[in-house]
Amino acid sequence: MSTSSPTTPAPPGGPAPDRRRQRLASYTVRNMVYSTLLVLAVVLVWWSLTYNPSEQQGREVEVGSTASYAVTQADWPVWVPDPGEGWTPTVVWYEPLEQVPTWHISYVTPQGEYLALHQGAGVDQAWQDAVLAGADRVGETDLTGPTGEHPWQVWEAESGNAENAWLLGPQDADGTTVVVHGTAQEAEAVELLASVEARD
Repeated sequence: MSTSSPTTPAPPGGPAPDRRRQRLASYTVRNMVYSTLLVLAVVLVWWSLTYNPSEQQGREVEVGSTASYAVTQADWPVWVPDPGEGWTPTVVWYEPLEQVPTWHISYVTPQGEYLALHQGAGVDQAWQDAVLAGADRVGETDLTGPTGEHPWQVWEAESGNAENAWLLGPQDADGTTVVVHGTAQEAEAVELLASVEARD
């Protein structure tokens, strides 16, 4: 009589799961998360060591080189303000606005307001609408710039970058149209204009 060795029944549902493979897969995901966190930590450390707020602000106030470029490109005297301490230049450029070559410079004023100057020659309604941004003409006031004292148009808007605006037409501004506008009041516009030098 022959005896047969007992056979181990196969586990139901197919072969046993490969625990080693599952463990490696979980390690892979965990390692990827750790690696990402490590890279972020290194980037943050590098940024904190290299970030220099005064250097960032210095890049914003590069008025001289842009003004010099505008002077060489424009066919008219460029109005360049230099109001001094307490005025922080924020944006400066010379480029087309509504297809009109335009000089632009803006500041944060000593009162913490926004004040900008736009200047262009041969401007049209589209240019004026872009600069005055929904403002309406409300009157005139006498202001003094590099071409002397003239009546400027006064514009106002409910809000925005042309909340208060003053416009001088080409006959009194060396053939250009100049708009000073922002959230600042007239006293700071007067101070800005008093610092303007017409360069050509």
